[in-house]
Amino acid sequence: MSGLDNMKTRITYAGGDKQQDRMIEDKLRSLKKALLYSYQAATAVLEDGREFRCLINPDKLKTEYRDKIISIPFEDVCLNKPRVGKTTEGIEPIGMKVGDTFLWKEDNTYWLVYLRYEEERAYFRAEIRNCDYEIEINGKKYRGYLRGPDDEETIWRTKHNISWTDVDYMCLLYITSNEETRAFFHRFQKVNIYGKPYEVQIVDAISNQNLLMVALKETFSNEFEATTQNEIIVDNGEVTNTTDDPVSNSIEDTNEEPRILGPEMVFPYDRKKYTIENAEGGTWEIDNTKKAIITHQSQKAVTIDFITGRSGEVSLIYKRDGMDDIVFKITIESL
Repeated sequence: MSGLDNMKTRITYAGGDKQQDRMIEDKLRSLKKALLYSYQAATAVLEDGREFRCLINPDKLKTEYRDKIISIPFEDVCLNKPRVGKTTEGIEPIGMKVGDTFLWKEDNTYWLVYLRYEEERAYFRAEIRNCDYEIEINGKKYRGYLRGPDDEETIWRTKHNISWTDVDYMCLLYITSNEETRAFFHRFQKVNIYGKPYEVQIVDAISNQNLLMVALKETFSNEFEATTQNEIIVDNGEVTNTTDDPVSNSIEDTNEEPRILGPEMVFPYDRKKYTIENAEGGTWEIDNTKKAIITHQSQKAVTIDFITGRSGEVSLIYKRDGMDDIVFKITIESL
C-alpha cells in the first residue's frame, strides 16, 4: 500500500484527485515561476500600500489610452512586510478586483483594473488601463482614466449674423465606484476640466458594480451658477473638489436657458422621447431623416424613431420664429 500512499501524496501535492484542480494548480505554479524569472514581471503597490509581484503583459497601445493585462495570484507573500517564519506562513489574500487602482512600481505609473477575465480560475487576470489623473473628492484622492472629447470636426452655424459651434461630445471618465463617488457624480453635475466647463450626461454604475463610467459634455460657464455647485478642477493632471460644503453634493439647477432634455446616446432602432424646457411655441425638426424620423410631436415633446443600423449623429432642432434655434446633438452608438 506504500506505493498507493505515495501516489496519493503526489496527486494531493499536484492539486487533488480532480483533473481540473490539478490543471489550476499547475497554471498557478507556472505563474509563480514567471514572477521570479519573466522579463514582464513587475511589482504592484496596492492602495493600502502592500506590494506584490505580478505579471504585466502588453495589450493595446493607442493615442487615447494604454491597455495592458495583469496576472497576479489570489494570495501571495507581501513584499514589504517583515518575515514571520517560513515563506508559506507569510502568504495572505491580495483581494484585487475591478475598480481598484495600483502603482506599477518599476514604471512609476498608475493603473485602473477595469475588466476581469472571469474564466481564469488559477489566478486573478484582468485588463488594466493607465490612469494619469488624480481626483480629490471630499478630501479623499482617487485615480481615474480620462479621455478627451472625440469630435473629429467642428460644425459652425450662423443665424442673424451670429456664428456658433455645437458643443463637444464627449469626455469619458473611469473611476472607482463606491458610495462617495456615486453620490458625487450624477446627471447635470458640473465639472471644470482644464478651464473648460463640462456637464455630466451619463453615469453608468450598472455595467460593473466596482467601476463608475461617467460621460461628460462640454457646456457653458455661468459665474453665478458656479458659486453654488460642486466642481472638479483638473489642472496638470490633478483634480480638486472645490465645494465649500463637502457633505452636500446636490446641485440646484438655476439655469433658465432653453434646452432640450433626453438621452444623448442611443442605439440603432431605438425609440426615444425628448422634451423642451424654458421655451414654447416652436416646432421640431431632424437634420437627417435617413437616420431618424419624428413619429409624434407636440409643442413640448417629441418622439423619435432611429431607423439606421449604423453609428452616426443626428441633430434634433427646436425652431422658433424670430429666435435662435435650439440644437440638440444625438449620437447613435452601433451595437
